[in-house]
Amino acid sequence: MLGAKHLGRIASRLTHSVALLIGSAVGAWAQGRSVSPTGPQPGAPGGAASTVFILVFLAAVLTAIVIVIRYVTTRRKRLEEALVLQAHVSDVLLRESQLRGLKITPTARVPIRRARPVTIEVTGEVPTPELRETVLGLVRTEVSRGRSGVITEDHLFIAPTKHRAS
Repeated sequence: MLGAKHLGRIASRLTHSVALLIGSAVGAWAQGRSVSPTGPQPGAPGGAASTVFILVFLAAVLTAIVIVIRYVTTRRKRLEEALVLQAHVSDVLLRESQLRGLKITPTARVPIRRARPVTIEVTGEVPTPELRETVLGLVRTEVSRGRSGVITEDHLFIAPTKHRAS
């Protein structure tokens, strides 16, 4: 992922490049207005139209760059929020004494579209159905505390433990 500092440098360089292009376009337009026997005549229709076209094109490029940068920063913020939520859920599961020794993994997933909610997927194996409900209850409680609209997906499997004969 690109850092904010890196995105700032890119935006600064692009702005500088656009300013140079605008300056050269205006300079070319000003040169097109000079009266010389070999150069274009004053009021030539191509000079002003091409300058306006260049300026509109550059404005569209700048707008597209701003939109992409805003999308990337918003996406990064949503990913960071999802990772914080995932860490909180993991901490709650690790603190629970009944769940020690079990491999239960919560994973946060952030959809591409902002309108869709974050999903916490809980995977692993538990020995009893009661323990499975305990895990899901803890996850749902922690998720409801952190954010609204988070979906919890249950991918826990019940796998009874096998005891060895001594």
